[in-house]
Amino acid sequence: MLRPADVGRELLSPLTNLSVLFSWLTLFLIVEFAASGDVLGLLLLLLVLPAFFRYLMRILDSRAKGQDPGPLSVDDLLWFGNAWSLFVIVHVAVVIYVTYFLGSKFGPAAMLVADLLLAAVIPASLAVLAITRNPVECLMPRSVGGLISRCGPGYWVLPSYFLAVGGLIWWLTTRRMADFLLELLATYLVFAFFALIGAVVRPHRFHDEVRIHEAAEPDQGLLDEKLQSERTKVLNHAYGFISRGNRDGGFKHIRAWLERDPEPDSVWQWFFEQMLLWEIKEPALVFAQTYLSRLLMEREYVAAVKLMMRCRLINEAFKPLPDDSELAIQAAEYCGNDELVRALNMPPR
Repeated sequence: MLRPADVGRELLSPLTNLSVLFSWLTLFLIVEFAASGDVLGLLLLLLVLPAFFRYLMRILDSRAKGQDPGPLSVDDLLWFGNAWSLFVIVHVAVVIYVTYFLGSKFGPAAMLVADLLLAAVIPASLAVLAITRNPVECLMPRSVGGLISRCGPGYWVLPSYFLAVGGLIWWLTTRRMADFLLELLATYLVFAFFALIGAVVRPHRFHDEVRIHEAAEPDQGLLDEKLQSERTKVLNHAYGFISRGNRDGGFKHIRAWLERDPEPDSVWQWFFEQMLLWEIKEPALVFAQTYLSRLLMEREYVAAVKLMMRCRLINEAFKPLPDDSELAIQAAEYCGNDELVRALNMPPR
């Protein structure tokens, strides 16, 4: 759990870190200038918005790894590339909808309940997005709930901050604070919020030890187009079996392909990641147990720990196959992941 001094350090980081300070002020001033303009201002706003949201996610990602976010770069201005980092726009849209539209339609009580729910899940959803770099995953209740559970009581610093900042901004608005100062303060508090999310996640070493997000998006550019098409056909055929309740038939079809795939180093990860895109995650986790057996047998301990952490983020009850338990614990000890060692030693629920 974070100490009060740690919380204070993260909240002050937009001021104490010069690269973050200059990036914050640069983005704020550009947005202010663009918002006060006409067509040219709108074009400028469209140019700078990707940089604003990308930099927020960079702060979260970097602080989760205990690193310096660095200054704003030209690449941050691009709409294409690292599209996952722009998904934070969806989170912002949901918050705006609840705050400004839901309250006017259903009343303050409904808005308060919705705000409490948002405060509870938005920080975890953003953290999952930074960890997995997968927009679909950050919307999954299992992933969000799993992260909250693993962070423990320390997580609730984030919803408390979220609500406190919302209340403060609302109160200052009623006191008719100058718009420029209010918006400057609001953007500062948002930057501090993303740094605080990273700090809450950091002790659990999602990035530092296993770098889960590297496994979340396999590099499709390395796959031959024809091979990609053939794998997809196999996967779709297997899905047809599994969706009709014939799981054994579906996995048998996949295993037959695994034995003849020309790229054995990438095929297991590819099928696992593609199965995670299905609405029901259980088949992917069952497949992951066999994939984990292969990694442990080949003494690929780092990859094995990455896989276990990825699966436990989706379902905290994930365990290796019984015959693999000892090797799985050995892999976790090799990577220095004490939390995973404890989890693997716990008896099944």
